[in-house]
Amino acid sequence: MEACHVVICTIFLFYVIISTKCFVENLEIVNIKGISIENAKFYAPGKRFTCLDGSLTIPYSYINDDYCDCFDASDEPSTSACPNGTFYCTNKGSLPFIIPSSRVNDGICDCCDGSDEWTNNVQKGRCYSSCEELNHATKIEANRVDNLYAIGFKIRAKLVTKGIYLLKQKKNKMFQLLALKRNAQYIRSNTMKNKEKAEAKKKKAIEEEKLRQQNEAFKIFSEIDSNKNNKIEVDKLIAYNIVDQNQDDFVSQNESNNFMEGKKIFDLNDFMSNGWKCLKLLRYKTPKEIKHHPSILEVKKDNLIQDNKYHINNETEEYNVETVNVKELLFTEKTKIIIHESKEAHKLFEEADRKLKDIQRKISDLQKSLINNYGLENEFAALYEQCYELTNQEYTYKLCLFEKVTQRSVKGGSEVNLGVWKDWVNFSNNDPKYHTMLYDKGQYCLNHYQRFTFVHLSCGLKPKLISVTEPNHCEYSMEFELPSVCVRQDAKYSNEFKREEL
Repeated sequence: MEACHVVICTIFLFYVIISTKCFVENLEIVNIKGISIENAKFYAPGKRFTCLDGSLTIPYSYINDDYCDCFDASDEPSTSACPNGTFYCTNKGSLPFIIPSSRVNDGICDCCDGSDEWTNNVQKGRCYSSCEELNHATKIEANRVDNLYAIGFKIRAKLVTKGIYLLKQKKNKMFQLLALKRNAQYIRSNTMKNKEKAEAKKKKAIEEEKLRQQNEAFKIFSEIDSNKNNKIEVDKLIAYNIVDQNQDDFVSQNESNNFMEGKKIFDLNDFMSNGWKCLKLLRYKTPKEIKHHPSILEVKKDNLIQDNKYHINNETEEYNVETVNVKELLFTEKTKIIIHESKEAHKLFEEADRKLKDIQRKISDLQKSLINNYGLENEFAALYEQCYELTNQEYTYKLCLFEKVTQRSVKGGSEVNLGVWKDWVNFSNNDPKYHTMLYDKGQYCLNHYQRFTFVHLSCGLKPKLISVTEPNHCEYSMEFELPSVCVRQDAKYSNEFKREEL
């Protein structure tokens, strides 16, 4: 019986020893401050410690000895020995977070439970726990954000529907424009052929007209040149009554001077250059007819030949014919008709060419808008080329989505291009997609680099440009709110969106 009692006591004593050892070990684990519950298993007392990055294994006594052994600083969770060290705030009653080890025991309460300050006697008792207050504020903020995303997600769903509709409209418009383009190309081709034919016909008619007028001019010159010395003198001109402008059967000195341009003698070249044109006009038009002929006095100035000016004077009335296209006036009616037809053919071609270019420009703009990446569900499509402004003390900034970013001084002046739409970017694999836009190839800076702008998107109930900064010279950063990014990767919003679709 005594033997059994001894055995039972021995077993009980062994159990107590084991339990005490486990309690002490757990107590030691708890006493290592600055580690998370998940990592506590790696700090087993009495065993060698392996750095959490696996780079080194050290004795357990090296933990928190105020000397940095591990590259990842995992051997000094409770000291500030490692420059890259971190301290885990448990923050009972609130959310845990991590602070730099340099803030441990610095006299400032960083953790809401005060767990980062335990060695400073002055500070003891002053780090009261504010975790419940922080948790309450955190819950309020979380509820606000949840409501923002819930409402924003509904607005986003409408933007998705609108974006898809607009893209469909643009595609239909593209088909219509392509059909119009083919028709416009056909019309332009035909009008070009007609223009070229009319121009060739006009060129031929003018050449024939020149030859005819040269022959006629030479004939008249020969008639005036009575002694055949290849010159026209004033006395010969007086005998030729065609220059009798006032039709009084007498060629006055003034009339002969007007014709001869003050010269005593006209040779053939002078006659062909100026005299013939003046004589031709006088030969076929009386002064009264010249004055009132619509082809003389109603010709537009941009079609006139100002180098061929002459005056007709009369004792009772004085007028000049200085707005006359003499060259065309001397053409035959047939030639004038051909010239007019050529002008009309040219106008028709220019109109057809303008219409084709206008259609091509519209197609180019549509293609540009259709190839853009508007997000997984085209949630940004409805905002294409929508512009938003923000003005500070110096500048007015304008963001035109998927187009460009500009800056203008509040004192006036021209716009400065801060970048044109490039693409979506991610700074790391953990960044959410479609949250950062890049606008590059802006106006050159003094450092010979082109300006560029990053636009960071966040959830908001309506599009709004929040802030603009210039982190480095000619490098810009914008904060922009809009409903298109009000989406979270959880079932609550996704399921709600699916129900709305159904």
